[in-house]
Amino acid sequence: MKITATNKATGEVIDLVADTPEQIVEAWRVAQEYSKAADALKEQLKKLVPAIVGDRGVSDPIGNFIFRISHIQRQNYDKAIMRQVFDEDVFDLLIKPDKPSIDKYLIENIESLGAASTQLRHAMIAEGLPYQVIKLERLTRE
Repeated sequence: MKITATNKATGEVIDLVADTPEQIVEAWRVAQEYSKAADALKEQLKKLVPAIVGDRGVSDPIGNFIFRISHIQRQNYDKAIMRQVFDEDVFDLLIKPDKPSIDKYLIENIESLGAASTQLRHAMIAEGLPYQVIKLERLTRE
């Protein structure tokens, strides 16, 4: 089987053969290297864009394109204020456990928690839709 992709910016056509497991591994590695090269180029270009954009956050038109720099600050609700605004049932409905923080707490306090840690882990519920991740992993350093 032949797999193909085209770089629309350069017109480069990438044809890879993927008939055998070895060819699939090699094609995957080639794809990884293209991805790394693209990321490296974008990281270098990100350093140049602020000079084009200036303080306004938007560049002048360049051909049919502009650069826009947006500064993002994620926000969340203050739990103390939520406790004041909502009744206890609504508050419990809206609060989502922070799994990484809970995992860390369980590890750090495993001795004092005892069976409660196991009880929490056995009562975990699925969240979102299942998905799969496919990775190519190196077995040994060459």
